[in-house]
Amino acid sequence: MMIKRNFSMPNLILSLFFSAAMLVAPMIGAEGDPVEVSSLGYDSEFATLNGLRFHYVHRGEGDLMVFLHGYPFFGAAWDKLLSHFAGTYHVVAPDNRGYNLSAKPKGVENYRIEFLVEDVKALIEHFPTDKKVTLVGHDWGGALAWAVAQKYPEMVNKLVVINAPPYNVLLDMIVNNEQQKKSSAYMEKLKSPNMEKVFDEHGPQLLWGYGFDRAYAKGHLDDQFKGAFFSAWSQPGAITGAVNWYRANIPALKEINDSTYWPAKLSRVTVPSLLIWTENEATFVPAMLDEIPKYVDDLRITVIPGSGHTPFFDEAEQVIAAMEKFAHE
Repeated sequence: MMIKRNFSMPNLILSLFFSAAMLVAPMIGAEGDPVEVSSLGYDSEFATLNGLRFHYVHRGEGDLMVFLHGYPFFGAAWDKLLSHFAGTYHVVAPDNRGYNLSAKPKGVENYRIEFLVEDVKALIEHFPTDKKVTLVGHDWGGALAWAVAQKYPEMVNKLVVINAPPYNVLLDMIVNNEQQKKSSAYMEKLKSPNMEKVFDEHGPQLLWGYGFDRAYAKGHLDDQFKGAFFSAWSQPGAITGAVNWYRANIPALKEINDSTYWPAKLSRVTVPSLLIWTENEATFVPAMLDEIPKYVDDLRITVIPGSGHTPFFDEAEQVIAAMEKFAHE
């Protein structure tokens, strides 16, 4: 195993990225046609994958680089990275299953990680190429990217994950690490059957007010992004689709056993991987940096000082620099 650390991770006292108060998002209209949404200037397309209609944005030519977003984002939210890498890659960023303009199948069972992995596989196969893909993910999209590399290593040339552990590592840490157990408590609130009602009582501004507004005030996000964000979270059914990721994949603590882990409890990642972590990451505890390397054969780690959960907003240049260095190794 090869591990390269650019910075040491200090012993931080972390707070949750999502507090109980912020676990709300807009739901403007539960029925009806999708609300028009900005694609931030990227080409906007739809594809039928595994019998479902998916929306994605893309630009550029060359080898395929696929970006997988987490909660509470959407495909074009990768804007700063997409605009840079479109110069040398064909960048593709889907709205994940349940999000924005992509399909939102009914039933929690339809959001299990094994189905989400098949979505990514089908998306990659949608683009004819004789070369493997560079897969990039953050948050839930990062856990998904790890899972794709575990299940289909032959499809992935290189893997880049920002602030996210593999799914099997996350479950293990929730069970065995008290600090991570506390940091993951917000997930139970998201899974609540009352969440749709709570969401329905609030608009985009409430979710925007927990972090996005600060990034906007500092100039990391602009009016165009804000409009796209508000539109994405006004799509019918988007709230249920997003929280179903948690309902389908984060069981109650007492229900986690060896059969819960996917692909398996000890599944490994064998493809060359870059983990970008941030000094002020609050969703996942610092001990993750000790655990993740145990499951990855060929790993580099870059820790960005000062940034929080979304360095592709406030420290995009450092994220890009780490990815460029990794791409040319």
